[in-house]
Amino acid sequence: MNQDLWEMIVTVNNFLSPLRTADTQPTVTMIDLVELRSKMRMQLDDLRAAITEQYSERDAYYVLFPLTAHCDEVVKKMILESNQLEWPPLQQEFYQVADAGDLFYELLDNALSKPETLALVYEVYYFCLNDGFCGRYSVNPDMVANYLEKLRKPIVLQPIATVASAASSARKHSYFRIPNYVYYAGVGVLFIMNYWFLTFLASTWHPIK
Repeated sequence: MNQDLWEMIVTVNNFLSPLRTADTQPTVTMIDLVELRSKMRMQLDDLRAAITEQYSERDAYYVLFPLTAHCDEVVKKMILESNQLEWPPLQQEFYQVADAGDLFYELLDNALSKPETLALVYEVYYFCLNDGFCGRYSVNPDMVANYLEKLRKPIVLQPIATVASAASSARKHSYFRIPNYVYYAGVGVLFIMNYWFLTFLASTWHPIK
């Protein structure tokens, strides 16, 4: 289920929380980036395995690449001012590339041009952009906003109010339904009463002579 996959995606993103909340460079330098990277790598591996159980390798690639690029960008931004910290990019290890900021949008353009693209792919791209990924458009926020607008179209979400309304309507209709067992019990009782009544008439009836 996509809900299980999203829990794993959110877990990957949550690993970045210590960096996001670090308000000073000394605080950033206290974070064990080796351990952080190891956890993220393992989670990304698990996520890839979970996706390929349900979907294709291509789908797994299109889901994992933007997420990997986003993680690398967040870390690079946070340790930019520190010369003491290193972050071997995950994109290099997983995909042997160093320009994920450009490839992110090239893959996204390709995905948007194919109607058969998995909805989860659109959702992950939207998630990354909405969470702050910029890539090649770090100085052009209007382009990022444009891509977010494009992604809203293929992502179909049913409003919660609609779901609640449908459930409420179903409950209202159920109040006027007579359970089958009540119907059949009633028929049985009427049959027995009718039988007794006819038996009584037969026992008291005397023909006129």
